[in-house]
Amino acid sequence: MASPRIKPKPLEKISSITLTKANAAKQYIEKKYNKLKETEEERKTEWEELQKKMSELQLTATEQNLIKHEIMHKEAQNLREQRQKVTVFDFEPISIIGKGAFGEVRVVRHKKTREILALKKMNKTEMIFKNQMQHIKAERDILATAENPWIVGLKYSFQDDSYLYLVMEYLPGGDLMNLLIKKSILSEDEARFYTAEMILAVDSVHKLNYIHRDLKPDNILIDRNGHIKLSDFGLSKNAEIYPNDYQKNVERRAEIRKNRKLAYSTVGTPDYIAPEVFSKQGYDETVDWWSIGVILYEMLVGYPPFYADKPVETCHKVVSWQRHFVIPKEARLTPQAQDLIRRLIAPAQDRAKSIDELRAHPFFRGVEWENLRNSRALNVPVVRNEIDTSNFDKIEETEPFYPADKGKKQKKKDQNFVGFTFKKELERSKSGLSTALAELDTIRKNVLKNSNSRYL
Repeated sequence: MASPRIKPKPLEKISSITLTKANAAKQYIEKKYNKLKETEEERKTEWEELQKKMSELQLTATEQNLIKHEIMHKEAQNLREQRQKVTVFDFEPISIIGKGAFGEVRVVRHKKTREILALKKMNKTEMIFKNQMQHIKAERDILATAENPWIVGLKYSFQDDSYLYLVMEYLPGGDLMNLLIKKSILSEDEARFYTAEMILAVDSVHKLNYIHRDLKPDNILIDRNGHIKLSDFGLSKNAEIYPNDYQKNVERRAEIRKNRKLAYSTVGTPDYIAPEVFSKQGYDETVDWWSIGVILYEMLVGYPPFYADKPVETCHKVVSWQRHFVIPKEARLTPQAQDLIRRLIAPAQDRAKSIDELRAHPFFRGVEWENLRNSRALNVPVVRNEIDTSNFDKIEETEPFYPADKGKKQKKKDQNFVGFTFKKELERSKSGLSTALAELDTIRKNVLKNSNSRYL
């Protein structure tokens, strides 16, 4: 008698949240083990180089063992520091300077180093509910990249059961929005300075293969010397941009466009968002140039070009922007300023395509691009002391800074935010082996120098 056929169960559809978590975990594991492999290969090469240099210096076996022992000691110390977790209890709260959809930003003092920093605290539950895991991961990745004078520096990132934390450098000059509120309208010289710095800052983000997508005056911070830095990369998207090609060769740029992954999600603040973002047809990094055009317009005219009482009305104006866009005559803008605005607030295919094109625009005649960040800013903020927050809005306390469950052990690792932890000083610190190599190299050069000098 034939056995009855067992009908297979239909496969359950995997949710987008599960897929997001799985992809994040996969990327983290691949990145972690690729890094471990690279580190292992580097260490092997460095040990071989160390042995070679010690032999060249004719060090005794005892001296060589002492150097090796010192290296192992320093690396053990680095490992202990890596295992030591950063928590919110390592910081003293000073003042709240910002509130957003997912949390708040506070000025804090690091208890051990006494350094004044800005701590961004975000509610995990809200972020998971609104599917923002990839956005915060993108922000953390950008802030944790190599040194960039145009991006707010990240010092630490960590998490507990309820919140994610980004601890960044504190810029006491406030933001461009507060400056616009104080001054209403900027002169063309002031607008030229800030626009030039924004262009350099955004180009540095594009070179990291990201589109910012949320450029607005609130996200343009000002340091104590009056220069800008970009913040809030929560809506940034990796765009697979190849900056060296598209800046140098217009024909090659067209080919790159075919292979580039276009972004499709609708994000950002309606006043500054480019129309193609709403179209669902895909867009590239030039949406950031549109946003700079809107900000330049606002600096010179006093309000953004598509302003409306309700966000939905603003969106409609942006989508049909050619019917609503006008530069008022009473603003008395120079022809150069008007032309630049029209080169930025333009159809995607006609918009400025590269930083070289923008730098060559007549509006920027006289700008020393290479030395801009080191020049004296036209508006230097008044900063009374290291904890001065007078250049930010005053925000009332609504919830305690420290969680109530102090000392409670954190639950197992949150799979939604794998690989979020970061310590800048550990990333920057050299291993004992690298330090020893550098020191021996200096000694070897001095020995050769002294040896050669005898025959001079």
